[in-house]
Amino acid sequence: MPNGIASRIVTPELQEQFAALSGDRNPLHMDAIAARRTRPGLPVVHGVHTLLWALEFLVASGHLLSPLSRIKAKFLQWIYLGDEAVLSLPFDAKPDPRLLKVEVLGLPVLSVELQFGTGASTEPKSALIPSPAAPLPAALDISFADLDNRSGHAFTATEASVRRFFPQLTASIGPAAVAEIVACSYVVGMEAPGLHSMLSKLDLTIARPSPSEGVRTALHYLVLDRDERFRKARIAVDGCSVTGTLDAFIRVPPVEQPSMQALASHVSASEFADIDALIIGGSRGLGELTAKLIAAGGGKSTITYAVGKIEAESVASQIRARGSGVQVLPYDVRMPPPPQLAGLTKPFSHLFYFATNAIFRPKKNLVSPPVLADFIAFYVIGFHEICLYLTQAERASAGKLIAYYPSSVAVEERPAGMTEYAMAKAAGEQMCRDMNQSLPNLHILTSRLPRLLTDQTAGIMPERALDPIGVLLPIVREMRGLSRGF
Repeated sequence: MPNGIASRIVTPELQEQFAALSGDRNPLHMDAIAARRTRPGLPVVHGVHTLLWALEFLVASGHLLSPLSRIKAKFLQWIYLGDEAVLSLPFDAKPDPRLLKVEVLGLPVLSVELQFGTGASTEPKSALIPSPAAPLPAALDISFADLDNRSGHAFTATEASVRRFFPQLTASIGPAAVAEIVACSYVVGMEAPGLHSMLSKLDLTIARPSPSEGVRTALHYLVLDRDERFRKARIAVDGCSVTGTLDAFIRVPPVEQPSMQALASHVSASEFADIDALIIGGSRGLGELTAKLIAAGGGKSTITYAVGKIEAESVASQIRARGSGVQVLPYDVRMPPPPQLAGLTKPFSHLFYFATNAIFRPKKNLVSPPVLADFIAFYVIGFHEICLYLTQAERASAGKLIAYYPSSVAVEERPAGMTEYAMAKAAGEQMCRDMNQSLPNLHILTSRLPRLLTDQTAGIMPERALDPIGVLLPIVREMRGLSRGF
């Protein structure tokens, strides 16, 4: 445990336990398929869970002796399931530290400022309002404009459940206070802003337990204001033992690709009739769009997915509804092709490779070996292996296999924090040049795609990005032309 006093790794089982306690089942935390359509790209740990774990350890280890009166937390970065989070005190480990932080791989993910003292006994307005009997079954999908003055009463955990989960902290500040801090995760993740939320800050004052603390009351919330420039909302919370504010960002919703009907006007009905393509990563994003463009032009495709089976079937249904042929297959580029594609007997005329993983990785150092290895597996080895498999004699077409390898302008622009991604794409380009020279029945087209609007590039702010149709359609047409030239 480098430079820390405690560490932990959140497993899927522990994630489920906190979700059951808090009622916060936002897909960003609980659904791997939905989470991959967000900027993190993978499920992330509840920020409030990390905060309460840190406080629980500090109380249990004797670092917190005086009553807590205020907690100010900044959630700086997400923590993936499986990451080791390290708790440290910036100065010395004396009792009642004022500051603490949590890091992953040396990168700060949570900073907390604590204040101590005995709060005055209060009877907030929500003290007589009982907690809802159960949390919402799904996070509310609320538009940014509809957040104005939104209010409600959030689900809070029972005294027994918070005692089981955070026994030492509950003994220190009381079950009502712990339950209401837990409920802050529910407020943001499930009700306001809800589905597309991301908690940014928390500032809570803890009052001395009131005489009615034994009653399980709701945490009242009210959206105070919102800032359209940063898609940010400020929310007041008021409970039996806790009052304060929460700051949350509202993420841009997942990108929806154009419908088959919308694409029909961009292509002629038979211009891609001689394309029978394998599209790796065709369940969403650029792979989905490519499959639809080929189908709109009369071609056929087989699209693969790694985890998004429902999404892949949805894309296939849209294509079939327009009378075009399409198949769906599971495929993981990190695994050898033969056992996964053994059922395929026909040769393909084209290969489009849109496999991707989580692109934006929190890290401290310029280069992270595990991150680089993951990118190499996706963008170098995975492409190499599928090309070799498809060009073997028993699966090769009469002509050359025409393959498309999408590189990125990140190779030349070198955006901050994406060194490993740019390295892997540059390595992929070099590999494609060498494969074109060494494999006679393969021709690879490579281009550096500009920033296009996809799930992972759509962050908190809607950023300027090129229309993917205008970029991809010329590539598909060039691929068709190359097959006719060999």
